[in-house]
Amino acid sequence: MDQIERIRKRQLQFALGVGVPYFAFVIGIFLLVYLAGAWVAGVSILGFPLHYWLVAIAIYPITWGLFIWYVGKANRIEDEIAETVEGE
Repeated sequence: MDQIERIRKRQLQFALGVGVPYFAFVIGIFLLVYLAGAWVAGVSILGFPLHYWLVAIAIYPITWGLFIWYVGKANRIEDEIAETVEGE
């Protein structure tokens, strides 16, 4: 059981290590758009204002990439748990 508890702690540490910085990043983007709104609205990329890119376009590929990586790593940790349980 100590092995399983150790793996569960690793899962929690991994989830928090990914989740907290990700949410800080997302909140940071929205704060940037809110606090520096005039400057952000003045910058244009391919005809779209920068704030469109930050909150509507750029966030989705980052989220999906992080999601795919996270699920793969979480599945490997779960496989470790299954091997540990079968070994006992």
